[in-house]
Amino acid sequence: MHYLLVRVPFALAVLTGLLCSVSCAHKKLADLDLSKRIKQKTVVPGERTGQKSATGTSNDKYAFKRPKHVKGIYITAWTAGTSSLREPLFGLIDRTELNAVVIDVRDVGQMYFKTGIPLADECHATTVAVPRPEALFDSLMKHGIWPIARIACFKDAIVPLVHSELAVQTPDGKVWKDRGGKAWLDPYNRRNWEYLASTVDFALNLGFPEIQLDYVRFPSEGAASSQRFPSRSEFAKTNVANEDVVAAFAAYIGQRVRAHGAVFSADVFGIISSTSGDEGIGQQLEKVAQPFDLLCPMVYPSHFAKGEYGIDDPALAPYDIVKKSIDDYKRRLPKMHIRPWLQAFSLGAKYGPQEIRAQIKATRDVGYRSFLLWNAKNKYGENIESALAGKERKDD
Repeated sequence: MHYLLVRVPFALAVLTGLLCSVSCAHKKLADLDLSKRIKQKTVVPGERTGQKSATGTSNDKYAFKRPKHVKGIYITAWTAGTSSLREPLFGLIDRTELNAVVIDVRDVGQMYFKTGIPLADECHATTVAVPRPEALFDSLMKHGIWPIARIACFKDAIVPLVHSELAVQTPDGKVWKDRGGKAWLDPYNRRNWEYLASTVDFALNLGFPEIQLDYVRFPSEGAASSQRFPSRSEFAKTNVANEDVVAAFAAYIGQRVRAHGAVFSADVFGIISSTSGDEGIGQQLEKVAQPFDLLCPMVYPSHFAKGEYGIDDPALAPYDIVKKSIDDYKRRLPKMHIRPWLQAFSLGAKYGPQEIRAQIKATRDVGYRSFLLWNAKNKYGENIESALAGKERKDD
């Protein structure tokens, strides 16, 4: 789930929410030099991806062609797994410039497919929302839709309650929770890395040609002074910065994704392009970008504080705030593919076709053609359709 974020002086504050045992050796990271840990392979837009697994097997049933410019919408696993909810949205995609969907595989610790991962089963972390994945993938193929697996990483409301040793803790050893009452996995813990890697492997073997990580960061929704990370001593450098832990984790997952020939992307906070630091969450822009093929900054106008970029009320200025934010991404990451998340919901202002078109225009004016639309309730109706170009512009 994406969260409402605004910047206050020198800190992040999360105001409102918009709507984990695998056995492995505890291995120290002897070297956090990412240039030695990442084998870069950018998947060329338009090529077909074959999902070759880390074990050498491959999924030959589904061969999705990556659009030149990916234009997608977010749908929940419940929507994806229910034909009566899914098919109308696929019809919308057929009629418009849209060509992709982002589907939850894991969110806040909950698995929405039957993965068979031991830790998920032990912790009762699975609620099957997609009982027939083959029906979903057959439909995606039929409609020519590019599917993206969204995997939320360290925010986990389930596993830490069963295995507190895997959790971010309080100074007295209890499970730490954010302001929303949710626990988090310790980003330093290699068992957590393996657990999340198993989830990524499952999604790739299922047939997803792109993995999109979310919550690939440290917690921001609470006081950092009250957080303890039990596995921090596993790192060769005990004073390693949060941003290096996040980058090393992403590089580790990226090796597995690229072994399948798949695309690797990440959701990041929109505001990190305007600051040189990591905002305390481990997302320093240049470092967090390095392991990925592309970044998906969440530049929802309503998420910016009043006065940000000199704009009195960003929610009322969708073109200006999106353009200024994405301009910063292009300036700092000139060779990186950027595919922003745009606001398709009302918050701080009513958002209809005009506001959605304004954000898309801002994205194009900066020089990017790809975008994603977020509506947590998947309410993509007439307002959305009238904001979009026709199907003749799917690759424009």
